[in-house]
Parts: sequence; structure tokens; C-alpha cells
Amino acid sequence: MGLEVGVLGASGYSGGELLRLLAAHPALSLGPVAADRARSSSVRLAHPHLGAGGTFASPDQAVAAEVDVLFSCLPSGALEELGEPAAHLVVDLSDDHRADDGWLYGLTEYVRDHLSGATRIANPGCYPTASLLCLVPFAAAGLIEAPVVIDAISGTSGAGRKTDDAYSLASLSGSIKAYGTTSHRHVPEIERGLASFGGLETAVSFTPHLAPMPRGLLVTARANLAGELDDVGALEVLHDAYAGEQYIEVIEEWPETKAVSGSNRAIVSARVDARTGFLICSCAIDNLGKGAAGQALQNANMALGLEESLGLSAVGMWP
Repeated sequence: MGLEVGVLGASGYSGGELLRLLAAHPALSLGPVAADRARSSSVRLAHPHLGAGGTFASPDQAVAAEVDVLFSCLPSGALEELGEPAAHLVVDLSDDHRADDGWLYGLTEYVRDHLSGATRIANPGCYPTASLLCLVPFAAAGLIEAPVVIDAISGTSGAGRKTDDAYSLASLSGSIKAYGTTSHRHVPEIERGLASFGGLETAVSFTPHLAPMPRGLLVTARANLAGELDDVGALEVLHDAYAGEQYIEVIEEWPETKAVSGSNRAIVSARVDARTGFLICSCAIDNLGKGAAGQALQNANMALGLEESLGLSAVGMWP
């Protein structure tokens, strides 16, 4: 038996992705798998791809369990209502604690030195993860300044399991739309990340879009250049920032979402628009992988003193 793990909100898409990753993890064994509305129902009904038996426990049971690590995939505010978890390590995938000084903000590649022994980790959002991975290297090098404009596209699983008609096949198929264009909850998180990891204090203009695909997320960001840079130099900045990183790949062409599907990998690239003076950078991730469950497991591995890559893959699925 390995270290014991509990999962809250396990009936959702991020919870299901965590269960899939944990099923192949050599050092972690599954304890309470909890859901609220789906409590006492079959895990197999919610996640037929897992082939797992058993039923969902109640959230109260998972919170009270003295497990080594508890992953919470609950909606914002729900974990706090359940009280303090008994688990040694808690990784929260909601946005409740991302600005909380008592929790470590888990953008793995930028907080690696602080992860060992951490007991409370706030997992970054999917949009901030992709945005920061492509922008922070340029901010940290002093090569960009305001304004910063981000266009992003996500698959429908990023919205969670909903019965809303706006997320139905009939509404989404053959269409794409922007949403939350001036008030998206991830904007403050991106701005904090640029300031803390890149030293760039700036307002961000962020426009997310919903695309008719089940998973995948693509960010394309633009920022004013603050120094001399060309295409070759832009790629060198990314190569220098992510040299040796097993889950971040720098490529010359533009990233695409399908190449990272089912993986914990992020693909980044950049160009310089000499005509307008903008840096353009892009990042593709799987919103359920590096954008949620994959990064959560990556963080937990390191906090528990395990090999960072256990249970994770940098190889996507194709076609």
C-alpha cells in the first residue's frame, strides 16, 4: 500500500481526470472518492472510461478522512463550508485560496523550491496557467510592458458538468463564442502571477472563448515590447526559461491543442510583430491536464517527496 489519497468532487471532469491519473500512480493508493449530488451512486456511471467499481462517498467522509493527500475538485466556496480537512496535504483546484498567503500558489515550474513539505497548495486555474507560462519569461527578462492583451479558447469541459443548454451539443456544435469578456474571475490571478513571477505590474485585458471540443486550451497573448527582440531571440527567451523542464516544450511553429490532449504537457512559442511593436506568444495545454488534474498531481508528488513525474505523461494523444 502506498500513501492514501482522497478526492472531493470526484464526479466532475477534473475529478475524473484525477481518478484516471491516480489509477496508474505507483506510490498513491485511492481512499475516499466523494461527490455531493452523486453520493452513493456508482463511480462507473459518472466515469465509464475508468472501469472502476464502488460508489461515491459523501464529502463529509472525505474531509474527515486522515489521508496523506486530499484533492478538492469542488466548486468555489464549497470546501470551506465542509470545515478543515484532516488530510496532511490538501490540493485545492478551485480559486478559493489562490490569493491566500496561507496557501502556496502551485504554478509548479515557478514554485518548485517551495513545494517540498508544503501542506496547503492552491492549484492555478487553467487560463492563468497557460497565460503565465508563455508571458512570464518575457516579463522576467524586462522585455514586455503594458498593455497585455490575452485571447484564449477552451474546450467545454473547462466549464464543468452542466445541464445548461448553452453547453449542449446543439448550441455549441459549429460555433464559437466569447464570454466573461470584462469580468472574468481569472483576470486578477493572471495579474498577480505576472507581478510575482515576472515583476510586471500591469492590467490585463482578457477575452476567453468557448469552442466545440471536449478538452484543450489555447492562449494567444500580446504585449508591447520594452526592448529589442526578433523571432529568434523570442524563442531563445523561452528556451532559456524552460531548459530541462519535462512538461514544457518550446517549438518554432504555433502550438495546437490536440498535441497535448490527455497529457500534462504545455507547448509554448513566440513571435515578434515588428510592424506593431508587439510580442505575440502562445501556449497550448489540456485544460484537464496541466490546467487542472495533471498540475495538481505534479504539485502533490513534489510536496510528498515523490518523483515529480509519477503518474504523469508528457505524451499527448493523436489523432
